[in-house]
Amino acid sequence: HEFIPHTETEMASVAKAAQVPLDRVRRRAADLREANPMLGHRGCRLAVTYPEICEMQARAVFEAAAEAGQGASSGRPPIAEIMVPLVADMKELEILKKVIEDTAEEVRRERGVKLLYKVGTMVELPRACLQAGVLAQAAEFFSFGTNDLTQTTYGLSRDDAGSFLPEYMANGIMEQDPFVSLDQEGVGELIRIA
Repeated sequence: HEFIPHTETEMASVAKAAQVPLDRVRRRAADLREANPMLGHRGCRLAVTYPEICEMQARAVFEAAAEAGQGASSGRPPIAEIMVPLVADMKELEILKKVIEDTAEEVRRERGVKLLYKVGTMVELPRACLQAGVLAQAAEFFSFGTNDLTQTTYGLSRDDAGSFLPEYMANGIMEQDPFVSLDQEGVGELIRIA
């Protein structure tokens, strides 16, 4: 995973910053290592497993919104938009939306301010496109993550595809790099379905 320390120096730095033993960081990094992080423990999956991550991020957004609202010349609080990433199933969105709503209520009580916000999802999986009607029952907005949607639709990594995409284009399999220009027939169709 790109956010996990990999080298001994990185692990030592994290251990020092977190004031924990280096062996603990080594063990945790080994526990979190994945063979395919693109399709692994990230996005909403990480937040479902560790709801404190979602709570911490939502709290940061709501506290910033509370401060911005107090200093706003219009007197109106800003409308925060919180987007839950990599959702494939309605239950994922429901679980995390509740964490977000509970956190908003805590910040509202602590700060004594009105918080305006919307909870939506990043549609970046083919299943999310096909289930968009269901997800829309809980999501107040959608944003389309076309890089991840392209990766999961084609089953290829944007970081690795450059090694063979020129041959695909030369052989007429693809007219252009789907990470440079949206594939209208496949990825575009999924977006239209959503």
